[in-house]
Amino acid sequence: MKTAAIIAEYNPFHKGHRWQIEELRAQGMTHIAVVMSPDFTQRGTPAIFPKRVRAAAALQNGADLIVELPVCYAAASAQRFAFGGVQTVCAMGCVDVLAFGAEDAELPLLQQAADALEHPQVQQQLRAQLANGITFAKARELAIREVLGQQVSDVLQKPNNILAVEYLAQLPREGGPKPLPLVRIGNAHDGAPKQGFASASHIRSLILGGKWEEAKEYLPSSTWELYQQAMQSGQTASMQTGERAVLSVLRRMNREQMAALPDVSEGIENRLYQAARTACSLEELYEQIKTKRYPLSRVRRLVLSAFLGIPQDAAWQTPAYLRVLGMNERGKEILSNMKRTATLPVSTSLAKLGKVSPQAAQMAALEADCADQYRIFTKQIFPCGSDYAEFCRG
Repeated sequence: MKTAAIIAEYNPFHKGHRWQIEELRAQGMTHIAVVMSPDFTQRGTPAIFPKRVRAAAALQNGADLIVELPVCYAAASAQRFAFGGVQTVCAMGCVDVLAFGAEDAELPLLQQAADALEHPQVQQQLRAQLANGITFAKARELAIREVLGQQVSDVLQKPNNILAVEYLAQLPREGGPKPLPLVRIGNAHDGAPKQGFASASHIRSLILGGKWEEAKEYLPSSTWELYQQAMQSGQTASMQTGERAVLSVLRRMNREQMAALPDVSEGIENRLYQAARTACSLEELYEQIKTKRYPLSRVRRLVLSAFLGIPQDAAWQTPAYLRVLGMNERGKEILSNMKRTATLPVSTSLAKLGKVSPQAAQMAALEADCADQYRIFTKQIFPCGSDYAEFCRG
């Protein structure tokens, strides 16, 4: 038994994701576990389909076990997303390999970039670059270029490389899963389709734009049918659908509450406070808040954290439990192993997990509340309570 883990959003699951799983099988992996984002994503938006639908799509296309990545990590920066994902994978205790896509799937180069993140001279240069008012990502890239040269810094110009580097920075050097970078095939992130593959963002734009026949080309057939059913039952979600609810929550918040949100610094809460009182749409709100230092992606996550009530320090706490969202027969074998090897409580029941510790109770309550709020963003509004009742079988 050789188990690989993948950290993913599957927003939505598409042919490129299936290729990655097939490649892992070809490399001898007998079992594949996925740590998957719940109903909200790193882009600061709701996932296009509920987590149960996305978990089912993955199980239909080669994944064996789906473990939930708690929302406090899933809707965070690349660094905190990687922290939560790697902590979850390592806590399973039975994973041999952590696989991830990268534009430059050369482990020595990626590892060099990961090591550079904590290099003392890079840290010194980073502080100097941040003083110029640029984004953290750009400041870090320039700092690494100054200290270690352009080849290493160029790694951090590509989105999948960035996540790969963050995974490597979080992985233990000994005793944990071995890193396995896989070449990202087809199109670039957010780019036009290429070689029969399209990015998740391109597919989302097609689906939300009603161009289902175009989207179908880039989706596995079973996934296409599953998504069609979800669409027909009103489960397709978008940020714009819940726009008024988000603006309403922000208008009720004061400066102190906004200052306590994740990743708030340098008085950005004042811009958020003022924008919440004048903006008449989310796009207008984002435009009023973003700065040279705070890019649009970070602003979206800030707004989402405000709406969902994610605590400031949540994404730097280690996970409290391992929650299984779905599995097939091979997944049951992984779960059986996990029950012997996991360093955290494991269950398919959120209610049971919420009782194991005060931290678990807090995390489970946040997860259930966010699942209820997600149903405000779907085309049809659904009742609360689904997160305590549903489970996926492959």
